[in-house]
Parts: sequence; structure tokens; C-alpha cells
Amino acid sequence: MWVISLYIDSSGSHPASFWTGIRVMQIRLIFSPISPTSKGQIFLYGEFIKFSHSHWEDINGVTVFKPAPYLDMFLLHRHNRSGGSCIQMGDVVPLTDICEVVGLVPQYGSTMDSRLNTNTSLELAENFYLNNFADKETFHTILSYQ
Repeated sequence: MWVISLYIDSSGSHPASFWTGIRVMQIRLIFSPISPTSKGQIFLYGEFIKFSHSHWEDINGVTVFKPAPYLDMFLLHRHNRSGGSCIQMGDVVPLTDICEVVGLVPQYGSTMDSRLNTNTSLELAENFYLNNFADKETFHTILSYQ
């Protein structure tokens, strides 16, 4: 299961142009439609993981998410539908909207769920830290596209 960093421009060229800036999504499906108009385009279906509103700052009317204090990693949560539903928000996006692969670290809290292991940690966890220390490009990409 791959987690991909996603940037969708605000030019309106993408149906979901209201999603602007950096978005993180967990890829569920990679596909290419079979039709005369698809021209071999490759698409992804993924479920969104959003930046936590716990750590942010308003700079000249723009909300900028900040890394969690003492960790210097961004905190993220699964983006579920409203109304207490556990159904996650997702979308289909062109492969060309992907900017890079990122790593997530589950937030364990004071006690760890006994079901968590190498194979289930990205599936069962609800909160994550974005490992922006994997490379400097990831860190600067996230800060510059907010």
C-alpha cells in the first residue's frame, strides 16, 4: 500500500479543483480506462489523509499547517465523511498530478492497538506523522505548496 503526495493545481483543469495545494492520499487502485477517448491515460483512486488542524498558523489570511512541536513532523488524520461516518473521502486523479511518494508513521498514543503490525499499521491507524525527514525535498515541498 503506497501513500502518495498529491498536488492539484487551482487552474480548474481537474474536476476536483477545489482541492488545492498538497494533499496526501493512500493509493487503492491504479487503472487505465479502455475507451477511444482515454488515450492511454493512467489514473489512481486513493483515499485522502488530511493535515491536522491542531498545529497551524494564519499568515496574511492563509492557513499554513505547521509541524507538531518537539517532533517537527506534520500530524495527519484520515479524512472521513461528516456525520461520524467511518467512510473515507477519496477521489480519482490522473497519474500526472502525483508529485512524490511520502512515508507515514502511525501515531500510537499511550497504548498501542494489539492488532497493529507491519501489514496493518496503515490500515488500522487513524492518525499519522508525515516523515518529512526522509529527504529535504519532501520537507520543502510541503512547506512551499501550502
